[in-house]
Amino acid sequence: MFASFINFAAQFQNAALIPMGVGVADTTGNIVLTDPTRITLAPGIYSIFYDVSVLFSESAFMQVTPYYNGSPHIEYGIYFMTGAGRSSAFGSVSFIIEVPAQTVFNLTYNSPVSSTEGTLTMTIFKLRRDT
Repeated sequence: MFASFINFAAQFQNAALIPMGVGVADTTGNIVLTDPTRITLAPGIYSIFYDVSVLFSESAFMQVTPYYNGSPHIEYGIYFMTGAGRSSAFGSVSFIIEVPAQTVFNLTYNSPVSSTEGTLTMTIFKLRRDT
């Protein structure tokens, strides 16, 4: 069970969820994009890989925070601060989570400076647990 999600050439908004589309759909229904910003995960253990990038026209920072199991998880977030002038910000994270009950997964974007050319790629695998 696996799925991928993408967005490109976007303008992410401060304190808003990152919108995404389906790259590859999970045909089993365990990993479902339920609206343009939220993924529903069935109970299980998941391996999640995501990266986010944006372009800034001035010095800025980008913070991305995942949310699942009813709370934000900054420990799996991205924080990137740029230097002066036009620059890009990029971050990539991989982690494994346990989902004891159905949960919503999303990513919140934060930056006080407008950005352009935002991209997101994410791959989620549901892992099999041997008993």
